[in-house]
Amino acid sequence: MAKRALRAHQREAVDAVLRAFELPAGSQVPSRGLRTQVVMATGSGKTLVAVRSAEELGAGRVLVLVPSLDLLAQTEASWREGGRTGPVIGVSSLRGEEVLFPNTTDVGELVEWVRPFDRVTVFATYASLGLGTLERAHKGGLPALGGCARQQPHPVPASPLHDCHAPTVAGRRGF
Repeated sequence: MAKRALRAHQREAVDAVLRAFELPAGSQVPSRGLRTQVVMATGSGKTLVAVRSAEELGAGRVLVLVPSLDLLAQTEASWREGGRTGPVIGVSSLRGEEVLFPNTTDVGELVEWVRPFDRVTVFATYASLGLGTLERAHKGGLPALGGCARQQPHPVPASPLHDCHAPTVAGRRGF
């Protein structure tokens, strides 16, 4: 599938994300990671900006958080349409015809499924952070995920629970 061309405002947003995640020579990533926020109108391509930012940053393992199960499969499809390739794993209770990629809530299974891949996209709901699934998986050997994108259908206040604070996320977080 050919990558979708970015519109001018989307290219500007991707460039801003890349600048936000640059580190000055000799500096280290802060203990709470690097963060940025992309604020764009509904329908203006935030998901495409997130996908392209992850790609241009060379993010191998990416966590994408969504607010609900209803948006899990929809968001995965949008990331694929945006050009993200490679294995996809869901952290949810969805099964069978509800979703076209493997999903689990079992910590051991999640670790086993993710560990072999240097490039994988993990889609999860905010609830999986609240339930501690990702944190337990990290303690059980889940490799660090190099970036986190929090998808929202509309602006909502951020909270620590939904802020990609999970120890499974290393370095870069975008909201």
